[in-house]
Amino acid sequence: MSQNSRIVLISLYSTDAIGLRYLKAVLKDNGFDVSLIFFKELFLASDLMSLPTEKEYKLLTDLLEKLNPGLVGISLRSSYLRIASAITENVKEKLDVPIIWGGTHPTVAPEESIKIADMICIGEGEHPLVELAHRIATSQDYSDIQNLWIKKNGQVIKNPVRPLIQDLDTLPFPHYGDEDKYFIEDDKVLSADPGLKTYNLNIMASRGCPFHCTYCCNSVFNTLYKGKGSRVRRRTIENVMDEIHSLKDNFPNMKRIDFIDEVFAWDKQWAKAFTRRYKEEIGLPFHCAQHPNMVDKDILVMLRGAGLERVEVGVQSGSERIRRDYFERPVSDNKLLSTAQLLKKMDIVPFYDFIVDNPFETENDWRDGLEFLLKFPRPFHLHMFSLIYFPNTVITKRALAEGLIDEKQVEGNAEQTFSQMFVTLRYPRPKLDGYWISLYSLTSKSFVPKPLIRWLSHREFLKRNPKPLVLFADYANTAKLASIAVKWLLEGKPVFSTIRQTAKRGASPII
Repeated sequence: MSQNSRIVLISLYSTDAIGLRYLKAVLKDNGFDVSLIFFKELFLASDLMSLPTEKEYKLLTDLLEKLNPGLVGISLRSSYLRIASAITENVKEKLDVPIIWGGTHPTVAPEESIKIADMICIGEGEHPLVELAHRIATSQDYSDIQNLWIKKNGQVIKNPVRPLIQDLDTLPFPHYGDEDKYFIEDDKVLSADPGLKTYNLNIMASRGCPFHCTYCCNSVFNTLYKGKGSRVRRRTIENVMDEIHSLKDNFPNMKRIDFIDEVFAWDKQWAKAFTRRYKEEIGLPFHCAQHPNMVDKDILVMLRGAGLERVEVGVQSGSERIRRDYFERPVSDNKLLSTAQLLKKMDIVPFYDFIVDNPFETENDWRDGLEFLLKFPRPFHLHMFSLIYFPNTVITKRALAEGLIDEKQVEGNAEQTFSQMFVTLRYPRPKLDGYWISLYSLTSKSFVPKPLIRWLSHREFLKRNPKPLVLFADYANTAKLASIAVKWLLEGKPVFSTIRQTAKRGASPII
């Protein structure tokens, strides 16, 4: 390889960065020197996040000058568009190096992205990036590589996407370890892999999602890859087990496996074979996500027997009308309630995802949602998210067409992730929204009686003046988080760093 064979990949606000870890692994297997830079961290409570400082931007540029790569890649979500743009501008002032953007935002908003980057990668990046790296290292033209849009002679060459990778077992495992990894946070550079400090290991046993929820970028991906192969692809059980075994030594504090598939274990034959191997060879508690329409009692029994302790279930709205007509999630109330009761019976901890700050919801929808939540058996946890308007999703186009939002509220311009992707009660919002969100928050607190929540929901004074209710809900949320922190402490999980950051910036997510 030539002197231009070094590649630097930058992850914005993610030390998990499983996509970039795959890219490092596949590039390394093809003979390239690859450094990963984790620039800033994503916290569960968005209020904990901070924009980069001038010093952090300089530390990044200085590090890139030292590494002297032949190619710089930046992986970004729409929320980090301004940051990726600033990094690109800073790097171009110091280095004569091509910069490629990849990830969610270039895929859903390519026209906007190519105005700033030299080239962008749309969709899966393993094969196009290896091809690009080879051509740069050997001084060949790279303007015709599929999945890439490239600026050349004042024009933009828009190459088509190649078929999806169907055999995921052909890919190397995501790369972990301190080799060629750097972490920039709190005005410092650490030469280490920050992902190794976690107590849980993220594993992706499949790729793709069979659903097309209107608020999710997967709806854009599914359209992009229509006719390009099966969207949902799964690794063999042997391959998944090999990855977990290969990474055990890198995670001395590992206490749980998090399967981060869009939907996990949806057929009985695979679930039976997986649970047998996992129970025999791994034996750690694990977490996964399940779409309520795909929840199957027999599969849950097998998963529970193998160590399943937590399940994330997307409810998204307590209103069946909103789920059906606006989110394109045709999940009935009865199906959700039967799922909740099954999880309770099997002693599996549920995390229910809810989307709030939704202009399509009426006050009747809010009340229906509250009554619906009050039917859920306790204990459970809530993950409450603000509705984020990602570029070119169906819900974004609809909200724009109906005049409910303007372009300034589309992510990339709005940067809503930095304030309320994970909802907190202290965030300033309209009184009525604060009132209902506080009531929703109380439903997951087992120590708050349900009759009290119903009584509070009929107090017109609180609806007009919700501050006392917001404070009560905030204190209840803090009490629940404190009990979880104590539990983590007893289990040896890294709770002190979380408490330190929360105290430093003063916020806590609803749970």
